[in-house]
Amino acid sequence: MLFYVELRLLLSFFPALIFAQTDEKYLAGAVPEENGKVVFSKDITAPSLSQSQLYDMLLLWANKRFDKDKNRVVYANKEKGDIAALGEDYLIFADNALSLDRSLMSYQMIIKCNGNICSLSIQNIRYEYNVSYKREPERYTAEEWISDKNALMKGKLARLNGKFRIATIDYAANLLNEAESLLAKSAMIQSVTPQQTEADVFSPASEHIISQSETSSPLQGYKQVSPDKIPGNIIKMVSEDWMLITVGDDSSFNMMTASWGGLGQLLGKPVAFCFINPARYTYQLMEKNDTFTLSFYTEAYRDALQYCGSVSGRDTDKVKGSGLTPVATPEGNRAFSEAWMIIECRKLIAQPLSTEAVNDEKIRGEWSGKQMHKMYIGEITHVWIK
Repeated sequence: MLFYVELRLLLSFFPALIFAQTDEKYLAGAVPEENGKVVFSKDITAPSLSQSQLYDMLLLWANKRFDKDKNRVVYANKEKGDIAALGEDYLIFADNALSLDRSLMSYQMIIKCNGNICSLSIQNIRYEYNVSYKREPERYTAEEWISDKNALMKGKLARLNGKFRIATIDYAANLLNEAESLLAKSAMIQSVTPQQTEADVFSPASEHIISQSETSSPLQGYKQVSPDKIPGNIIKMVSEDWMLITVGDDSSFNMMTASWGGLGQLLGKPVAFCFINPARYTYQLMEKNDTFTLSFYTEAYRDALQYCGSVSGRDTDKVKGSGLTPVATPEGNRAFSEAWMIIECRKLIAQPLSTEAVNDEKIRGEWSGKQMHKMYIGEITHVWIK
């Protein structure tokens, strides 16, 4: 035990120990500073929205986003267009049967609306990290713990504070993108007028085009759009934001979180593809059914997606545990009303993957001796967007 304590103390005083992380988005310059303070910020322009509209939308979002535990809106001034909120959340580094490694992070979020420009910033970031041999948690500020000066050594991440830096960068990006996504969708709705029957309205922030010719939706709360009007960056939506694959009907259905997949064109049809490991419960349902849905969510539902990806539906009521609300499409497929987009698919091709088919030697070696996923390519039959 003495050796462990001494080793832990030694590590805490030597941030030069390198953390194996090569992703450039976490390296030099990834943690911005203003006057020596760590500040993550983003400016969003919404030409079709007034300052009053921007303020009202963001205040509504902030009141919902910061509404539990110690999260709350602490200042709101519509005349000035200013909103301030206090946030508190856990950064999860590892969560498994053997250990839970996490840190409590607190921060301030400042929102300033000026004309049709909204400036958001996340600042005054602090951490509380429990260490087994100490009665009180260790406390750090972002400036002393995740800045380039303190978290990088020879261009790479230091071992101890590297995980804090990665998790904070991801958390800040997701929070800012959540607000941007809200405004992008609101701007598109505001900009469509009855006189624009022939014109399409383009929103650069979401890369989405809405036409007045798009049909009204029989799925309550959603609008049906054609597959070529699917918004957003699908690579980011799948790899960073994640999605739920849901398969089944009234008698039995299940959902699982996925971060592999994409969209495209195949055999003259718009398609979506995803991958499921045969060990997953959802695999059994996918094999029995001809249709499935892919649904996408804002950062507010990150915990629900994490839950759906870590718990099996074989012996757990995942719907109850996730807190999500099931909804049936007109075709009878299952998804959840919290999703901002639902893509319905009919199976077109199902093909098991094999290590022999992997061209990358490193990846082939990593999967050697392991069971690989099965690829499902589905024809996109409907797309529903809130």
